[in-house]
Amino acid sequence: MFFKEEELKKQIKSGDFARIYVLYGDESYLKQYYAELIASKTVEKDFKDFNLHILDGTKTDINTLSDCVLSFPMMGGFTCTVVTDYPLMSLVGDKGKINGDFDTVISQLPETTVLVFKVDSEVDQKNSKWTKLLKYIDSNGGVCAELCKRTSSQLVKLITDSAKRKGCEISREDAYYMLDAVGDDMSTLRNELDKVCAYKKEGTVTRADIDAVAVTSVEAKVFSLSRYIVSGDADNALLTLSNLFKLREEPVAVLGVLSKAYVDMYRVKAIKEKGIPAEKLSEYFPASYRGRSFIITNAARDGAKYSLSSLKNALFMLFDADRRLKSTNEDAKAVLEELVLRLLRI
Repeated sequence: MFFKEEELKKQIKSGDFARIYVLYGDESYLKQYYAELIASKTVEKDFKDFNLHILDGTKTDINTLSDCVLSFPMMGGFTCTVVTDYPLMSLVGDKGKINGDFDTVISQLPETTVLVFKVDSEVDQKNSKWTKLLKYIDSNGGVCAELCKRTSSQLVKLITDSAKRKGCEISREDAYYMLDAVGDDMSTLRNELDKVCAYKKEGTVTRADIDAVAVTSVEAKVFSLSRYIVSGDADNALLTLSNLFKLREEPVAVLGVLSKAYVDMYRVKAIKEKGIPAEKLSEYFPASYRGRSFIITNAARDGAKYSLSSLKNALFMLFDADRRLKSTNEDAKAVLEELVLRLLRI
């Protein structure tokens, strides 16, 4: 069975567990959350030491896996084995044949076993071996669940609902502000919201509360830098860059995030000039934009003042700065200050 998140949630709630789960996708928090949820629902708390096995797949051979999944539960119920980053792709041969030892283990799984593969490494979903593996899991009664990043509107709802449960209120506008500041990693977002609500205790969370407590991501700090450049505010652009150095942010990382902002603007401008809606970028570049419509919205707004050729020139400037940071002994701050001043002039 091939599930999205809602289908996976319903199945777990029903208690009708599959024998095998493959949890993959680009949202790490959700993969961890559902792996832990399956484990907690299948193994009684008092028997975790006997019936729950947590394995590092990069250090687990087929014999260790077999010993865990073919064992029977203590005092009835289920055994649950959670394996992170097991080399699943290596189980598929060049001709699409599944590894014989692995196939033997899967064919012998007791009805009392629940095996969860949590795939944290990046996967090429177009790879024929990956497709073959998922079909094999499906044919053996397993569940293949893709857990994708939440959309910006879903994350805003998460923020507002979670704040309410903690005795606080936050407007949708300020929830979007927090999302821009903290980033869309669900684990980080939840942690920072917990801090903000603990700081506020009760009542309405404001932007001042968010600024006072939440740890702003590097992306958010560099996003502010790019906004100052776009608006032509040289003083604040250079001040923001100086603050990034005071915080000892890695220059290459700063440049990388700044470059992405201009790549986003270029892509939006290019696709719109071809008469294609900017939202289509999420289909062409799913890893960058799927579920992250706010990036496209921000890029469309910030790139409106530029021509396509100006944005192309900006990309050449960014490429040159990247080359200088990585292959010369020039002072990194001087390189980035020069870059900011050049970008302000386009």
